[in-house]
Amino acid sequence: MTKKNKKQAVKELREWLVKWTGGCNVQNGFPCGTCACHLLGELMNEESKEYKEHNKPVDRINEVWRAILQIKKAR
Repeated sequence: MTKKNKKQAVKELREWLVKWTGGCNVQNGFPCGTCACHLLGELMNEESKEYKEHNKPVDRINEVWRAILQIKKAR
């Protein structure tokens, strides 16, 4: 990923998060952790087997990826 593409991707992610967290942008234009986590939680199915899976120790990047996979499956 080029530096320019990375900058654009971060911008678009920030805008998407702000939009879907109801406009929360209290952390330098990004939503707070509470709003971002709430958004991801709203998009996931807590009853699915995938929701209960995780690595030990917990890998934060992998956890975000698992959340994305669950959100895609829930569509």
